[in-house]
Amino acid sequence: MASEHAHGTEFRDKYGPWALVTGAAQGIGSAYAEALAQRGLKLILVDKQDELLRQVAEELRQRYGVDTRAVTVDLAAPNFIATVCQHTEDVAVGLLICNAALGTVGPFLDEPLEDLQLAIAINCTAPALLARVFGKHMADRGRGGIIFMASGTAYYGNPFVASYAATKAYNLILGESLWYELRDCGVDVLAFIPGPTNTPGLRKGRPGLKEGVEVGMIKLPSRAAEAALQALGHAPTAARDLRMTLQIALTTRILPRRKVIARFGSRLAMLRRTPRPK
Repeated sequence: MASEHAHGTEFRDKYGPWALVTGAAQGIGSAYAEALAQRGLKLILVDKQDELLRQVAEELRQRYGVDTRAVTVDLAAPNFIATVCQHTEDVAVGLLICNAALGTVGPFLDEPLEDLQLAIAINCTAPALLARVFGKHMADRGRGGIIFMASGTAYYGNPFVASYAATKAYNLILGESLWYELRDCGVDVLAFIPGPTNTPGLRKGRPGLKEGVEVGMIKLPSRAAEAALQALGHAPTAARDLRMTLQIALTTRILPRRKVIARFGSRLAMLRRTPRPK
């Protein structure tokens, strides 16, 4: 227990006093929020789902005795960064977790233009602007951390999730680049690969998947959040577990790219053709 307390204190001193988490109303975002509350960090929780967000903020405040702020904003809105800055101008954000993301499944040419624009805004523009604003503050203070949520899809072409995979590649490269740029400023940056996770988004495409269970490679959000927080400060990129790490190594260093792309394209095409249970 003493060592856990010391670890929490060390983490809070390095990345506190406040942490900002986007997409915090559910899934991996709310898991991040709880893991940080356990470490004693104050929380700024950002999401557009107002009721769910305020519920998470209040539950964590009562359970762990930490200050919380719920900032309801759409990260796709042109002026979202001004809203976030307005709610954080009086606090020191020592940890930024860019978790919010939007993705669709289907042929790229069938993807509505509005959905494509939203994905780029939420998955690429928002993390870049947040990192630029809060990364500068952290660098000026000489400490802090930023986590970008990448994906295994970021390493190679992924037919039928093309735009999502491309946005995650942006996060991967941005995270790895800033890991080098900001390390001499005392700011740790991590691009994290969570792997398949039992979130509301994944359950939409898998009607038989129940909330709160792990099936094969599909793990709980808490596993991803904890693994990322433990990896922060140790490497530019990390995956949730050894199996994910080995899978990435196989697909990026051993197999020919065209074979990997074709394999994942065939797999997803088959899943799309599989009838869903009624």
